[in-house]
Amino acid sequence: MINPNTAAPIPATLADMVHRLDQARLTQSREEGEQSGTVPVSHYTDPQHWQQEQAALFGQWPIVAAHSSEIPIGSALPFDALGVPIVLTRAADGRVRAFLNVCRHRGMALIAGSDPGAEPAKAKACKALVCPYHAWTYELDGRLRHRLHAETFDGIDPATLNLVELPCDEASGLVVVKCSPGAAFSAEAFLQGLGAHMDWMGLPRMTVFRKVDRVYQANWKLTVDAFLEGYHIRVLHRDTIYPFFADAYTVNLHAGPHQDSLVARRAAFEAFEPPQGRDALCKLATPTQLVFPNTFLIWHPDYVSLIGMFSPAPDQVRWVHTMLIPPDRTGDDWTPHWEKTFQLIEQTVFQQEDIATAVAIQRGLSSGANTHFHLGRLEHEVLRFHHNIDEALGGRLGHGGPEG
Repeated sequence: MINPNTAAPIPATLADMVHRLDQARLTQSREEGEQSGTVPVSHYTDPQHWQQEQAALFGQWPIVAAHSSEIPIGSALPFDALGVPIVLTRAADGRVRAFLNVCRHRGMALIAGSDPGAEPAKAKACKALVCPYHAWTYELDGRLRHRLHAETFDGIDPATLNLVELPCDEASGLVVVKCSPGAAFSAEAFLQGLGAHMDWMGLPRMTVFRKVDRVYQANWKLTVDAFLEGYHIRVLHRDTIYPFFADAYTVNLHAGPHQDSLVARRAAFEAFEPPQGRDALCKLATPTQLVFPNTFLIWHPDYVSLIGMFSPAPDQVRWVHTMLIPPDRTGDDWTPHWEKTFQLIEQTVFQQEDIATAVAIQRGLSSGANTHFHLGRLEHEVLRFHHNIDEALGGRLGHGGPEG
């Protein structure tokens, strides 16, 4: 199969998923897990467990911070969803870098971010980062360029006052960063093969149409759980998207702790033709990728939702949803279409159904009605996700060093 958007053969692993979906259709049999299982309710409520997640997951793992198109050459983008002030830059050499968004003089933020619920921050075109307190100036590669009245700083070597750089890399249209200084890593290796799927589907060439950044009263894993199974679509989404989907027909590919899924649409059961490209594939199924631990890519028929689910508190999720569209479908003629589409998916499906459900569950957790959640074989990917969190918290799940 050839994708006309990339003129490249479909990755063998993705072709195998398409074949498995076809077999599920032909045999009328759903792929299931080997057994059911449970998840402790305390994993959604216990402050100590949350602190462990902050330290071992959000504090150490590479986290998707932005789509590549959000940071053009000669720009800087603030990113603070990890609770640490970070600024992403792209200097003239084209490389994306990440720094603590902190002036080395008196600690002022170099570029202002935005609070959840406000208009999300956008990249600022700039030749350098200039502190608004005393105008200390840094190159986009982090080097200190200028200090006002530099002659008054006796005995201080300016070479020691460059910005504090964070490990950061870019692959398949995703900018990935760690929130504390350390060894470099390979984003391509971190994706463990999923990058080939994203490249084939054209993710690096997508561009941002709209972005929202909000906080809701639900543990972050409740929103992740919802995107890891198709079991709920028939009921929760019965009046919105279920008319377009088959009932819980999903095939999954595991790439380390990450996951790629094809969620069958009804069209696949009406006329199944091996897809020759992304658009044809998205008519048969909705590809959904989890970049562990907290990022989803959801490939709708003509656009992509890039969703980061961050964790500012045990009972809160910071929901950052970026709508990515094909570059040939931009401009004033397309704007009404994308506005309507974004409102439907964000305000109706996500906010009023998925997120509202997570908030309702969170309210019920303190009642003591449940000590564990019970998950069936159609929810096996939820169980796998929580198992991988346990492995990561225990130091048994690696996320890559200098070589990924």
